[in-house]
Amino acid sequence: MSEEEKQGKELKAFFFTVKVPAGQEAGIIKLLAKKAEYTGLGVKSILFVPRLRGYLFLEADREFDVRKLVRGISRAKLLPGSPVPMSEIDALLYREPEKIEIEPGDIVQIIKGNFKGFRAMVLSPPSGKGRKFITARLLDIERDWEVQLPIDSVKLVEKAKEREEEAPPEEEEIHWPEEG
Repeated sequence: MSEEEKQGKELKAFFFTVKVPAGQEAGIIKLLAKKAEYTGLGVKSILFVPRLRGYLFLEADREFDVRKLVRGISRAKLLPGSPVPMSEIDALLYREPEKIEIEPGDIVQIIKGNFKGFRAMVLSPPSGKGRKFITARLLDIERDWEVQLPIDSVKLVEKAKEREEEAPPEEEEIHWPEEG
């Protein structure tokens, strides 16, 4: 067998999906890793993507190895179907963050943190070097609270310019003639 064929075989690994209870991924990874080491099965790696809670990806040459590894662990179930292509795994791992253009006056929905579900009006644009923050005023409460929020914890709901365009024209005041 030539070197190129050996390298081609080494690169030809498959990722099999295993369903586990959400929040117990780390413990099951330890169990699977110890069992794979002890039994000498052909499982090369175990991958956990935090955004996909409850799922593990096991890299192996054959489905048989994964099936044998998962057998006996009551909380882990091998999902039926074909292996997941490496391109899909790459897309999960290397997702580009969405670039949000937030300006003062925009309305945002808070999607993470203590104020999750609240709406807020942006007072100052993102600032900071690493993790960018905005200053916003909460809208869904009676008091005017200004909070600093990381930009990745908000979702743009309405742009300030769109709100100005959609505003109904102001009604003209009607002057009634004075009697007298």
